[in-house]
Amino acid sequence: MVNFPLSTELLVFDLEAYVPAEDRRKKTGASLAVNPFREGHTLLGGVFHLSRPRTREILTEPAFEHHWIWDEGDEAEVVSSIYQIFSGMRRRASVKKQHHADPVVAGVGIAQFDMPCIFAKCLAHEVAPADEIYETVCKVRVVDLAVAGIGFLPSKAPVLYPKTHNALADRFIPERAKKPTGKVVWEMADEKDFAGIAERCAGEVKEMVLLTERMIAETKVKE
Repeated sequence: MVNFPLSTELLVFDLEAYVPAEDRRKKTGASLAVNPFREGHTLLGGVFHLSRPRTREILTEPAFEHHWIWDEGDEAEVVSSIYQIFSGMRRRASVKKQHHADPVVAGVGIAQFDMPCIFAKCLAHEVAPADEIYETVCKVRVVDLAVAGIGFLPSKAPVLYPKTHNALADRFIPERAKKPTGKVVWEMADEKDFAGIAERCAGEVKEMVLLTERMIAETKVKE
């Protein structure tokens, strides 16, 4: 049985990436246009919220920590900053006992995009030896809220299929306004609306933090 000591950490985050115009309108193939190994597919940055849920201690400073290429210089610097967040989690967890919970990362769609993107970009920029990158990025516990939310929403789908951010927010945060499609970020980047991208991303992460809290509240066993 897994125990959750007071030091158990949860990272909720969201990344934004830029896709060149020529790769945006694919009529066939995967629905996810971005590919971190393709030329011009750039990790713009993201917003990160690291906490110890059992003590409500916030570890990121400020609570919603931003890392963007327009602030830090280029993609390599942003990737290095993000890697340091994961590296810190790994370092602090190195003293945990075997039956204690691993660090947890959560977000909508992170299993499909965010986590693979971080891993790929860390390899591309050689932020550390490949085996160390794997140990640091790939050995946390990943909770994709798009998957975790399947059982909360009724569906006629013939297969289990991940839920969208909007669908989850409609279910758990009915008071919020709907967000536009993620593809708008590409146009915002073209227009150099960097403040808009950062604000949008921060809003999504704040909603995801609330999603985790409300999912737990619905499933928690009464003591």
